[in-house]
Amino acid sequence: MATTQVTTYVRIAEVLTGLGMITRDKARKVLEEAASHATEPIRGGHEIADSLESFGVAVAIHCEDVDFADAHYEWLLNEAAALTDGKVTVSDYRFEKTRPEDEDCGLGTMHFTRNGKPFSFGVEQESNDYLDMGAARQAIEALSPDDDPRDFRCVEQEGPHFDDDFMVLATAEQREGLQRHLGITFEPPLG
Repeated sequence: MATTQVTTYVRIAEVLTGLGMITRDKARKVLEEAASHATEPIRGGHEIADSLESFGVAVAIHCEDVDFADAHYEWLLNEAAALTDGKVTVSDYRFEKTRPEDEDCGLGTMHFTRNGKPFSFGVEQESNDYLDMGAARQAIEALSPDDDPRDFRCVEQEGPHFDDDFMVLATAEQREGLQRHLGITFEPPLG
């Protein structure tokens, strides 16, 4: 994720506005909230991707302890659906544990309905304290709005260690613009 221009919140607001991902009003509000650090350089692709969440175009899949991942998936799905401006709704979420008597068990299947269509994804996380990053990513990709050129894609990780995954809702052209202007690259969809 290399970029030739210093990246700041101000620069990110300009890029997102220019790509049509946010309105000028949204950019202004985020910059007002980030006033104390809006012009400070943001170093590294992970921090740039993290900032996209503040602008309402991305959601983070946390790689660290979330406490009760089986319930956290529902929150995460609703956060992602909210980015679609009402085009996608999530309902009827439930998590069927492989071992229901074991509160710490993270193995099972998440079920939910997206705009009336049922989905399910196997979860293979040994502990209920951590998310199955792949299952969470597939579930969010399934929330990509129909009849809309935008879809959810995961920002490509950089370096040998893994951090949170950031799922960005954007068109192919917007993703190209994010790569060109901010150095953000995307992984292909899992599904």
